[in-house]
Amino acid sequence: MTRNYGFLTVLAGLSALAVITIAAVMRYPNTSDVTAVITAAGTVIGTVVGAFFGVNAASAGRMKAEESRDQATAALVKVATKADEDSDVAKAAMEGVGP
Repeated sequence: MTRNYGFLTVLAGLSALAVITIAAVMRYPNTSDVTAVITAAGTVIGTVVGAFFGVNAASAGRMKAEESRDQATAALVKVATKADEDSDVAKAAMEGVGP
């Protein structure tokens, strides 16, 4: 993901909850009904926003791990190319890189 949509996600969730709250207050005269609607909507919106941040964090972690792996592989290949072909270092490096 190239842009950080965290602020917009939170803003959209709070806006949706505000609209639902206003609609519930206008629709239901009983405060317990309004509370039930707001609680249900808040639970769903909170779950969706939380899932967004969880997926975003996991994606960032995966990208960082892949970058680290690529750097380690590049360093291993660099060591293997500088070592003598018959040396134990070169053989171990080539086994570490894989097929």
